[in-house]
Amino acid sequence: MKAKVILAAIVFGAATFAGYTQTGVQSGTSFGKGQDSVRCVQNLSLMQTYAKQQDYKSAVEFFNQVFDECPASHVSIYQFGPSIVGWQIENEQDPAKREKLLARLMSVYDSRIAFFGNNARYGKAYILGRKAGDYVKFVDLKKDPLKENAYKWLSEAIELEKGANEASVFQNHFILSTNMYKAKPDAFRETYIADYLKVTPMLADRAASGDPKDTVYAAMKTMVDALFAQSGVADCKTLDNVYGKQLDAKQKDKKFLDIVLMLYRNADCEDSKVYFKASDYAHKIEPTAGSASGLAVQAYNSKDYRKAIAYFEEAVRLETSNAEKSKLKMKVAAIYNTLNDYENARAASLAALNFNPSNSSAFIMIAHLYAQHASKISDDPVIQKTAFWAAVDKLERAKAVDPSSAVNANKMINTYRANFPPKTELFMRGITEGSAYTVPGWINEKTTARGL
Repeated sequence: MKAKVILAAIVFGAATFAGYTQTGVQSGTSFGKGQDSVRCVQNLSLMQTYAKQQDYKSAVEFFNQVFDECPASHVSIYQFGPSIVGWQIENEQDPAKREKLLARLMSVYDSRIAFFGNNARYGKAYILGRKAGDYVKFVDLKKDPLKENAYKWLSEAIELEKGANEASVFQNHFILSTNMYKAKPDAFRETYIADYLKVTPMLADRAASGDPKDTVYAAMKTMVDALFAQSGVADCKTLDNVYGKQLDAKQKDKKFLDIVLMLYRNADCEDSKVYFKASDYAHKIEPTAGSASGLAVQAYNSKDYRKAIAYFEEAVRLETSNAEKSKLKMKVAAIYNTLNDYENARAASLAALNFNPSNSSAFIMIAHLYAQHASKISDDPVIQKTAFWAAVDKLERAKAVDPSSAVNANKMINTYRANFPPKTELFMRGITEGSAYTVPGWINEKTTARGL
């Protein structure tokens, strides 16, 4: 088979070339001159043939010849070269030889940048991303334990092509950035946060493009968010130190402000003055759920509860996620509870359940309201205790929709059951245990009669 391939290549390149012989490297031309040009065409054809068959062992000698003698002749040298040299690395046991092969692999990428880096679709950023990927795969960790070279190449790729980069560029970049932060947190902290701020909006834009091919960028954003959250870098003091001094200069940079607000919310730092300031700046540019929430927290901390409710309700209107709408409604319910406005607190909790029926916090809040304001349903102390039946019902629902709430719910159930009315008192009022019963007053809810 190999003899036939060689013969075909000889026929392919059998034209007569006038003039003296020079390689492409010597002559500064793509293919070289004279017989060297013939040899380049032949070797290029043979390399392509074997590489397409994934017969990298046979392709090596022809790749070496075209790469060394006529590297500018055809982009296929670089389309197949990494696989050919990668195969050599994987099959080489000698560490010193592997190191030399890795250097050669990196030079393959450098030559591609030099000769074909201006390609509109597969230009320098694309090549750097692939170069970094192979470096991460093959580098000796003793030589570069944090793979900092790959991090630099990926950072450059992101600067060049922004969100147009392959998803793997963002993945490798942020994994390496995370590892570097873990290895040297004090020296790399601000860079790590800056990396997060840089890639997050790019991933978000690609994820929101509507192109089915871009769904991978949504998954990548989830991964980046998770790595950042797990790193522990975003504590309140650090965030204040990093962003407090930047806000005034970037008060009209909406993307920057939105990400800062997200960082503070994720780190549970919504009491920060920096967070309030960022919220105010962002809200002036374009109100968002995040900026409205920030202003709501600020109003709440100032004990301006009605203003806080108004901002949280605005955040609900601006939010697109039903799960987040549900959480915001529960913040409204909590404020109404603080104001002792139990009916509006229940209404907000029910609205939260409309957005997310699995929000156990809403059921627990309603149970609390029933128990705390049982006296409002009747003048009869025994009838008042029927409110605890409805409260326990809500706690059972909380456990059903969210098993993680069971510990808290069971503690409340045990307390509330102790307040059930005595069976004898129920009998005196014509209420039979196990019968259907509607709790009166503002609760007005059907339940089952239960006594002690």
